[in-house]
Amino acid sequence: MAHAFHEESLPDAYLYFKQELGRLTRPNSKGWALGRCVFHKSKSGKSFSVNIRSGAFHCFGCDARGGGIIDFVKLRDNCDFKSACQSLGAWRGDVTREQRRQLDERAAKTRYDRELQEQAKARERARRLKLRDEIHTTGAIYREANDRLSELRQGAPEGYEGQQEHCWAVLALALDDLRLTEQQYMQACGLADAG
Repeated sequence: MAHAFHEESLPDAYLYFKQELGRLTRPNSKGWALGRCVFHKSKSGKSFSVNIRSGAFHCFGCDARGGGIIDFVKLRDNCDFKSACQSLGAWRGDVTREQRRQLDERAAKTRYDRELQEQAKARERARRLKLRDEIHTTGAIYREANDRLSELRQGAPEGYEGQQEHCWAVLALALDDLRLTEQQYMQACGLADAG
């Protein structure tokens, strides 16, 4: 069997990039869709542009670019043309057991790293959601105490002795908690300095 590249064995560009990048935007009329760049830490998650017809790609954040899926694999895995084609299943010929083992290890490591990144993203998202929910709850408590305090200051009778002082204390505690939680939330979202 001759060693050769077989283009017809390359995976479909759309399916391949959807698997590699996760979520893609709807492609425009020329076939370009946006996704999260795997070559740098994109804040927007939409700096990586990929043509789902040809496989061409370009990142507007880190300037990674290429003309197809093979270029993507070469850049991502830092490998040569033959290795990229072999990992995509588009190289026919004798592949030694050692080469197959290396290709399989590289693919497994890539999948494992991607899973770790996805788990870390899920944990961060859960943390942000928890902080957001705490902000909403604390805000509701603050508004309720403030509304009751306004009623009391306009002459409404206290529901129990010392309710006005209690409302002031709740306002102070809720405001402190709200400020702290908002600061933590902004830091978790990357919108404020951690210091």
